[in-house]
Amino acid sequence: MAGTVNNVVVGSVYTSIGCNRTPHALDWGNNNLVCFAASRAVAVYDPKFAGNHGKILHTLYEHQDRVNCVRWIQDGEFSPEQEILSGSADKTVIVWAYGETPVGVGCQRVSKLIGLEASINSVDGFYWKYNQNVATVVVAVGGNQICVWLREKLEDEWRLLQKFSTKPALMFDCAVNLLQGCKIPLIACAGDDGSVQLLNFQILGGELSCVRTMKIPGHEDWVRALAFTVEDGGDLLLASAAQDTLIRVWRISPESSKDKFDGDKLALQSNQGQFSIILEDELKFKCQLETVLQGHENWVYGLHWQPSELKDGCRKNPLRLLSCSMDKTMTIWGVDSSSGIWFDQVRVGEIGGNTLGLYGCRFGNQGTSILAHGYQGALHLWHDVEGQWKPGVVCSGHFDSVEDFIWDPSGDFAITVSVDQTSRLHAPWIQDSNEEITWHELSRPQIHGYDLSCITPLGRFRFASGAEEKVIRVFEAPHNFLENFARICHIDVPLPELQSAPQGAAVPALGLSNKPIYQTDSPTLPKNAHSKSDLYAENHFTPTLLMAPPTEETLLQNTLWPEVQKLYGHGYELFSLAADPQCKLLVSASKAQKAEHASIIVWDTADWSQIGKLEAHSLTVSQMAFSPDGQRLVSVSRDRNWAVHEKVQTDDGKFTLKTVAKGSGGSRILWSCHWSPDSRYFVTGSRDKRVIVWEPVADDTLSYRISGKPLECADSVTAVAFGPSILPNGCYLIAIGLDNGQIQLYSWTPAPSDSIPQWELLVNLNQSQAHHMTVKRLRFRPVDENDSGKQILQLASCGADNIFKIFNLAF
Repeated sequence: MAGTVNNVVVGSVYTSIGCNRTPHALDWGNNNLVCFAASRAVAVYDPKFAGNHGKILHTLYEHQDRVNCVRWIQDGEFSPEQEILSGSADKTVIVWAYGETPVGVGCQRVSKLIGLEASINSVDGFYWKYNQNVATVVVAVGGNQICVWLREKLEDEWRLLQKFSTKPALMFDCAVNLLQGCKIPLIACAGDDGSVQLLNFQILGGELSCVRTMKIPGHEDWVRALAFTVEDGGDLLLASAAQDTLIRVWRISPESSKDKFDGDKLALQSNQGQFSIILEDELKFKCQLETVLQGHENWVYGLHWQPSELKDGCRKNPLRLLSCSMDKTMTIWGVDSSSGIWFDQVRVGEIGGNTLGLYGCRFGNQGTSILAHGYQGALHLWHDVEGQWKPGVVCSGHFDSVEDFIWDPSGDFAITVSVDQTSRLHAPWIQDSNEEITWHELSRPQIHGYDLSCITPLGRFRFASGAEEKVIRVFEAPHNFLENFARICHIDVPLPELQSAPQGAAVPALGLSNKPIYQTDSPTLPKNAHSKSDLYAENHFTPTLLMAPPTEETLLQNTLWPEVQKLYGHGYELFSLAADPQCKLLVSASKAQKAEHASIIVWDTADWSQIGKLEAHSLTVSQMAFSPDGQRLVSVSRDRNWAVHEKVQTDDGKFTLKTVAKGSGGSRILWSCHWSPDSRYFVTGSRDKRVIVWEPVADDTLSYRISGKPLECADSVTAVAFGPSILPNGCYLIAIGLDNGQIQLYSWTPAPSDSIPQWELLVNLNQSQAHHMTVKRLRFRPVDENDSGKQILQLASCGADNIFKIFNLAF
């Protein structure tokens, strides 16, 4: 993504988000791109970007509710895909076109398909030649309905061809492929009645229609996944997986006269084993049970056949089936060439951890890589390296709202906190080669039992966080992380910090605190799971030697930070935190319905003593910010007021804060505040859609007034941030985040003229470029200069759409 307004070029550096916790939420195309459901958007991910580092290229937003399922539309000929299907809880299916756009390679919406009256659970599509045109069929299931849409030419509009009711059965998955004998689409759907329903197209009187063909019984529990492939010779193989832990493979082939006398095959009895297709002539097909695959120990949620081109009726790649289960494993099934017996060739999966299994899986890279997504939004990538399957680097992110984040004081990394009860550290992976730098999650310092709400830095490798509890927790980086961080990011870490830090941290059973672990064991390479006992090993810390960003399994077990302090004092859940630039004062605020609970507590970080309370508000303090010189603190509140507090020295030589100015910031809640880089002005953003810059009256910090005119925005303002430096033209840079997810960059001048307006829009990032739900926080990195002399800034943002993003701003 890139955009330019008024000579400001914005480029996407990093996008972090987890996959939605729904089956069928991920697909890997023959074009080597992965698409997955991400909150209400569709993320397009390139796992081969910058030498297999991987990067999320686009986030596509149109749906108004959670995206449940995504699919690339296939053509059966192994061609690179050009269109994505996405189905949502908003009861719609959107068709996205991938390719050249006016601003470069990207995706844009083609059509919105409506017809289902329930949340879309699964969607699939296929290109086929019909009436000498390339037609496209799309099928979706949800609730107790099946919908089939048809586009008879690529440039035509979509029409709803047929809608079926499956009452009382609920539908969970669908798949479509071509019957090789007649090149007519065959649709399979499955649900909670344990059977698979087949539908096919028929032509009667020149009219095309879709009809129910047959129902295939067999499973003893809900059927959760279906997958088609074409075998050598042209027969269709349909795999079905269910909560009975079994996978069944069905062979669908043209019926011949000798079939009725062939007793060597296990076939369904009576008319359930045959169906007819009426075109110009009546064609008959049979459906036989090929095999039953048993090996998973829990519900099987995902299936995918290894894609393969057909040449002269033969597959180019071997016939293999990939499955994933809630038992945390992925299995590759193959056929013994001599006996025809199916067996499990490969089994990989997670090692321990607080996870609930895998929801979907896909082959990629000609079958040399496999990818799965789990309950906690994580992606799990494995590569076949000379016959050994090894975990690979993959994108990661939160699976719930990202409430806050920080840059460390040196700007080397960022830490995010989320309602998903984790904090995550993001940093650049720097290689010795000239490959592009990519950002990755390097540590998960806190895996908590409460929803995390706020965070503030207390030094280069120390931070404090607050959650839906009454306790502030302080964390410091362990020795093992510092070593790996220095190696991966090529950043020098001071030796004293390495010597004094514990090796790592672990959470005891039934505990919430990260306990430090001191040990002298040498770090080892991450261990791969090769047995079922390894998959359920206890979750304890093991020092790990990392040469690349860690996998999800390592993040869960070996990257916690020790907790060094707990601070008690609030009566309700923590809501906001801030620390002065010198990291000597920490201020905290909690949720409050009365003035007595809305106090801001001031802490001395030297001995963690409580050294004061600021009673300036009557309701929850929504955000606080120290000035860059560390002399003043501004706070904004749900009571619609702001307050400025000044640092003062106490009798014992310590410093504390006292309230020196108050004011009304608008008619609605004030959500955000920030200081200018020269510590002279502060800005507030509120629910009444206004951004106001405040200045001292005649350099008197005891009173502030509005500087010029407020900026009127299109939606509620939920995040504001001054740029870290004054622009070359003498103006200030202000970033504004809105409730609808947009991010706007303005230049602001305290002394407007006829030639220089006070507010000038530089960049407006839409909901696909920025966020598609509330922007929670904006923060800039320090200024940098590149070789061309252009000024480069980096802006980071987080939002309620589970996304954390970093942008490059070039002036």
